[in-house]
Parts: sequence; structure tokens; C-alpha cells
Amino acid sequence: MTDKIYGMHHIGITVPDIDEGIAFFQAVFGAIEVFRTGPFDVNQDFMKNKLGASAQSTIRDLVFLRCGEGTSVELFEYDGEEASRPKRPSEVGGMHLCFEVEDVHASEERLRAQGIEMLDGPKLVETGPLAGFNWIYLRAPWGLILEVASFDKLGYEENSPHRLWRAGRLNPDRRTNE
Repeated sequence: MTDKIYGMHHIGITVPDIDEGIAFFQAVFGAIEVFRTGPFDVNQDFMKNKLGASAQSTIRDLVFLRCGEGTSVELFEYDGEEASRPKRPSEVGGMHLCFEVEDVHASEERLRAQGIEMLDGPKLVETGPLAGFNWIYLRAPWGLILEVASFDKLGYEENSPHRLWRAGRLNPDRRTNE
């Protein structure tokens, strides 16, 4: 029996309002709603022992979104927790999601026109392993930090036979498309 790892299937994100979350991912990343579950009928032991959530919380809704050709996004809306803000990327447990786009400048222009809160950028990395990486961070209405980036190749590729995974573009650890 082997334990082959295929790749990242989905990233789960808790949002304060699932309809707002869906609308955001549709507007920003062209997400397609694949399916939605509605409320879960589970007990407190399930919430605590299976999900690591507060035993007093409940799942109001869950939706799976497909965003382009990459990893899917799973949105949760819970009840029973105090409102909180997402952690900053500098805090332990903080994180961000990065979506590869064709042209970060075109995406930045489109997102600003939509009223999306953009941080400073885009920024092109000119040296080092990330040379060629053009990126900008943005903020979801509930505070989650996201990133859009574009690149043709990265600096590390000159010194390593390994390749980062790219949706439908390059087979990892190969120098050519397959």
C-alpha cells in the first residue's frame, strides 16, 4: 500500500457571512459554486472531537468553490463563537492565500475598480529565488489577507531541478510542460 500525495485539495476558511464570502470569491476570483450543504446536524462531541471547534458552535452552512484550475476553497459559516478578526500574517497561525493570475497589473486595476481594499503594490521581485514574481496583497471584507501574483519563471529555477506546482502549466520536478 502506498500513500501517494496528489496535492492540495481545498483550503477551508471560516467567514462571518457565507453569502458575502461567496460573492467576494465570485467577484474577485471568478469562483464557481460547486455545492453547498446547509446546516450540519451534529452534536457537541462531533464539533469538538472531529473538527476541533468549540463544542457550543454549530455549522450554519458550508460551500465549496472552484477558483480557476487550482485548489478549491471551502467556506464555513459557524454560529456560537464570539466575533473575531483573522490573524495578521505576522501572528502565529496567520496566513494568506495566493492566486496565480495571468497579469497582476490587470487584476489589480480590476479589483481596485471593484472597490476591493488593496495593499501597496504590485511589487516585482527582482533578485533571489523569487526573482520574476510580481504580486500584490488585498483584503477581504472580513479582514482575510489574500494575494494575486503573476510570473513566467522564478529565479530559483536556474539552480534547482525542482519546480513549484502551477495549475495546468508545469509538472513538478520537470523542466518542460507535459
